[in-house]
Amino acid sequence: MSIPKRTKILADAEIAGTSNPTPPSRLAETIANNDDLLIEILLRVPISSLLKFKSVSKHWLSVISNPKFSLRRNSITVPVSGLFFPRSLRSINEISKYDFVNLVDRPYSHVKAPLRSLPFADDPSNTEIIQSCRGLLLCFTYFPRGLDRKNDYAVYNPTTKQYTKLPPISQIDDGTKICGLSLAFDPSNSPHYKVVCVRNGKDSMYQIQIYSSETRRWRFSGGSFDFESFDIEFHGGVYCNGCLHWISVWEDSAFFNVEEERFSLLPMPPPPEDFWNHDHKHRYFGESRGHLHLIDTICDQTSRFDVLEMEMDYSGWFVKFRVDLSDIPMAFPEIVRREFDDKIKRHMYMFSLLCIVRSEFDEDSYLLLQIPGKVIRYNFKNRTFFELCDYETDSTIPENAWPPAHQYFESLALV
Repeated sequence: MSIPKRTKILADAEIAGTSNPTPPSRLAETIANNDDLLIEILLRVPISSLLKFKSVSKHWLSVISNPKFSLRRNSITVPVSGLFFPRSLRSINEISKYDFVNLVDRPYSHVKAPLRSLPFADDPSNTEIIQSCRGLLLCFTYFPRGLDRKNDYAVYNPTTKQYTKLPPISQIDDGTKICGLSLAFDPSNSPHYKVVCVRNGKDSMYQIQIYSSETRRWRFSGGSFDFESFDIEFHGGVYCNGCLHWISVWEDSAFFNVEEERFSLLPMPPPPEDFWNHDHKHRYFGESRGHLHLIDTICDQTSRFDVLEMEMDYSGWFVKFRVDLSDIPMAFPEIVRREFDDKIKRHMYMFSLLCIVRSEFDEDSYLLLQIPGKVIRYNFKNRTFFELCDYETDSTIPENAWPPAHQYFESLALV
């Protein structure tokens, strides 16, 4: 919408504090010569634009590159910008293993991923994302057995293309093995991140090592702790409100307070009836805007399921949203696969739970679903849905895969 000429003249006069309009060139000069004012303006600019503004002048480059500016900008809460999820089909010439959905730009479109290439990976095809956390990615490069190389871990900022390879994890000769690594980062509290390594040995005893970007080294955290869940997944936890969370398939789950370095049990709700005996089950466990979410569903038996949220005091789970996908097949019939046998006709819903995105208001919160060839956005409040993007597919959806997607936040965080 254009501004009427008279209105704009009055606005300029008010800004200048006089009845006479100030020429735009003088306003620009005033801003350029006042670092405090310039910084306040740049703090409100999207990070993707800030990176482009570095080329405006050497002075702007100096201001935007200043660690103090980055610290202030990173402390401002930003919405999730996009989502990485595993690519179903990948040609020989394709480097990235991941498709990318842009959740900010309009019109919604399939865009090239910020993760198209990995500067720290000798062989990108052997590099995977373990976890995303507030703009940083914890990545893992594995090497085939027989090569005289150890697996590499790195923390990567896909916005700035900066990365840090983690130093080798301390080796100990007590029979313990590495169970997994997880990333903990909250730029609103600290510019530094931590990587938590969980190892276990005999008699269900576990140890934790912590890498800090502030000290650039690994250290052991306290003594050992006992935990008898044999199938918990310690690789790529969910970081929420200062704690890393890991879930078990069958038994108790756990969380670790990173600052207090305290390990605790995470209560879990009972899954749907016959959940673990079913072939086509899906589980989602993730975080959005400080809320911890869990979904368990049997996709070929029902199109309706609940989104659970953990109480802030960890006293239990409650139903936050109810999902009903029964209207989606009318618009996107590919979500349904029909199976027949001699006795029954069965409709199986083919989808993967990618991500829950919470907004400031519940009516704007939504669920991202992957169906064959498409990513669908489903609004919790009014149960509306639409296609975000399409992608190449082999008409299959990964089952029992968690986490199937990684959130992308624009960030100036240093690694």
